[in-house]
Amino acid sequence: MFIKKVIDLTYLNEISKGDKNFINEMINIFLSETPEEINQLEEAIACTNFEKIRAISHHMKSTIPFVGLDIIIGNELDEIENHAINNKEIEEINVNFIKVKAAFLQAYKELST
Repeated sequence: MFIKKVIDLTYLNEISKGDKNFINEMINIFLSETPEEINQLEEAIACTNFEKIRAISHHMKSTIPFVGLDIIIGNELDEIENHAINNKEIEEINVNFIKVKAAFLQAYKELST
């Protein structure tokens, strides 16, 4: 089965003006921080901690454009944050989180190779 690539470094290349060191640094930051954020978000959802869900999803929205994930899961992170702000619909948060986690796992795999 062919899995579509989720990573798009166009934006990162534009803002770095092709600086390979900067690109590698941003990718390394993404690779080191993302797994912990995913774990924290999953834990916050399991505990129905809306404030933590909101904070983590908001922060993640600021890092995903660097690797092109904003196009793929930006709406899902918006939904997670909005539901958390309103302290409701944990089921919807979880549905969106499943999509977010899958995209992050694919991105992590692509960037780690």
